[in-house]
Amino acid sequence: MRISLPRRALLQGAAGLLAAPAILRAQTPEIFVGGPASPGLTDILFPAIERKHGFKILFEGTNSLINLEKMRSNRARPTMTVTMMDDPVLILAERENLITTLKGAAIPNLADVQADAKPRDSMWVNWCFPAASISYNTRSVRPAPTSYAEVWDRKYRDKVILISMRITQAVVPLLAATQLATGKPLSECLRLADEGFAKLRELRPNILQITTNPPQAQQLHESGEVDLYLSPDSRTTLFRKSQRAPVDLAYPREGTVAMPAGVALVRDGPNAELGMKFIDELLNPETQALVARTFFSKPTNTKTTMPAELSLPDLVVLDWEYFADHRNGWIERFEREIAAR
Repeated sequence: MRISLPRRALLQGAAGLLAAPAILRAQTPEIFVGGPASPGLTDILFPAIERKHGFKILFEGTNSLINLEKMRSNRARPTMTVTMMDDPVLILAERENLITTLKGAAIPNLADVQADAKPRDSMWVNWCFPAASISYNTRSVRPAPTSYAEVWDRKYRDKVILISMRITQAVVPLLAATQLATGKPLSECLRLADEGFAKLRELRPNILQITTNPPQAQQLHESGEVDLYLSPDSRTTLFRKSQRAPVDLAYPREGTVAMPAGVALVRDGPNAELGMKFIDELLNPETQALVARTFFSKPTNTKTTMPAELSLPDLVVLDWEYFADHRNGWIERFEREIAAR
């Protein structure tokens, strides 16, 4: 038996089918996140958040300074909802009024984050603390270094790589030199850093290279061309160790430094409510455990259970605002006194 439908009904039904994909797309909200091009973000962490909350994360991976420049360019009409940058650059973003405070925002897990991971009265929050000290080649360096002083040993002549002072992790060898010069605790050495340059100059015979290309330096390190590398953080060293590369992270008695991995809401960014949900999920204790395993980093939520397979010492948290204020002067001095040959 044939059933005849009016032509109008057929047209309306067809139009509904054609419109369905657009309706489905509209039902999947999106946020744009700018952050570091880091293994584990787009293949592990972000998919887990998307599955749990049902929104799409559009991500552009780049370094913090480029991320900041994009925020400046789009100040009038921001495209990013959330930015993930290191603390010295987030300080600049705050000073330029490019981010908005998390205090009072709908981020319940923020209350359980340790106090020193909520800089500037919660203008942003640190979602993890990677560790930085000495990366060593496990084939040529045995046992692991137990003090930064060992890096100055002449047996490592032309066997050390330093990261350029233009990269945040370069604060570690400067702090190490300052600690050796002054005898002060590593936690106090940032404000005394000018006193460390003479000691850092003494390291020059051991320095094969000062790098602005960490991946290339990592290859030299893993190949055995250099024994010690100061200082990629645990996101690189322990990740590569997990991939069976012959490298490991030393934990000198003077201390291991927490690198700042921060996340903030972009001022007037689109879909701010989703941005708050994204940040809250980064701070969720279960997600923090995933972050710790994925990025070989210390979680910042005090209710997180540290994964059994990951063991990191207590970390030295620095005053990154002081670092940001003095960084340019240290770069100039480093390039003049240490990098120049």
